[in-house]
Amino acid sequence: MSDRKIPEKSVIAAEVLSNEKIAGGIIKMTVAAPQFAEEAQPGQFCNLYPAADRLILPRPVSICDAEKESGTLTFVYAVVGAGTEEFSKLKSGQSLRVSSPLGKGFRMPSGTGQKAVLIGGGVGTAPMLFLAKELKKRNIHCTAVTGFRREPFLSQELKAAGARVITTTDLPSPDYFLGTVVDCMEINEISGDCYFACGPRPMLAAVFDYVQKRGQDVQVSLEERMGCGYGACVGCVCDIREKDKDGREQIQRRKVCKDGPVFMGSEVIWS
Repeated sequence: MSDRKIPEKSVIAAEVLSNEKIAGGIIKMTVAAPQFAEEAQPGQFCNLYPAADRLILPRPVSICDAEKESGTLTFVYAVVGAGTEEFSKLKSGQSLRVSSPLGKGFRMPSGTGQKAVLIGGGVGTAPMLFLAKELKKRNIHCTAVTGFRREPFLSQELKAAGARVITTTDLPSPDYFLGTVVDCMEINEISGDCYFACGPRPMLAAVFDYVQKRGQDVQVSLEERMGCGYGACVGCVCDIREKDKDGREQIQRRKVCKDGPVFMGSEVIWS
């Protein structure tokens, strides 16, 4: 990693290299941002800024992949509102304002040769690709359990990154497991030395319950609505369980955008 420190609030006009639909309402976009690709860590996100004057707030989007060699960042996002609708219309060669990587990402296991379980729900599957690539560099075998309502995506990319991929959907299919990611892990007895998850909060709570029963913990990337993405607006706070210097448990309010988005499952107040 470079010793060069990029300012937290740095924003550039990045060239859009590709912006294509990969599933119903799901877009995969790659931009040229060499100064950010070099610094990005799995689990971080970037703010993407709409050009329309009426759309004031940026849209935080997880980093799906960062290629230092090509100097590119890849994002996968769902088209759910005016901002993402604008992004979906961008063509190759146009520009998009992108912030430097933000937030605290996943903590990498210290040893090699371990087994990691990566759990993604919907667009929460996106950051698992970058994570799988980094874990492979550390000789850590990955099993990715990905859950979708209907149409899966990124399965081939995860396989190319060296992960064993098991896909679940809410609709019957001969190719996929019918049920939740936790159902899938329980029935297939999927376990590992470390766990990472990103997706809807109910899914994350269920995953934590699954690993807690096995005496383990899981790193969870929380999906919360953010205003600024820099920790200034206090719009994405969550309750976190912490211990003071005397070992007494306390409940603290933490900003998902700055203190997270990644926390340990045992830290999060789920109810």
